[in-house]
Amino acid sequence: MTMKTLNDSAVWKEFETEAKKRRRNPVKILSDYMKECLEIWQHERLDEEIRQEAQKSGYTEDDAVELVRRYRREKKENAAA
Repeated sequence: MTMKTLNDSAVWKEFETEAKKRRRNPVKILSDYMKECLEIWQHERLDEEIRQEAQKSGYTEDDAVELVRRYRREKKENAAA
């Protein structure tokens, strides 16, 4: 679907109307939603890569989860330092 097709669609017109009733910018709402989708997809891709690597290495899924938690904790600690 092209932007012109979306802009001319009934669903966009209804969405735009409802967003404006709530004093929200429909383009910003859609943009924020798309960013959120991209982040989710990136996390899913990372999770899949981790799962595959864990299988190759002999780690269990629980091991992989712990490695990710440890990595995120270290990253957060380094950012705070």
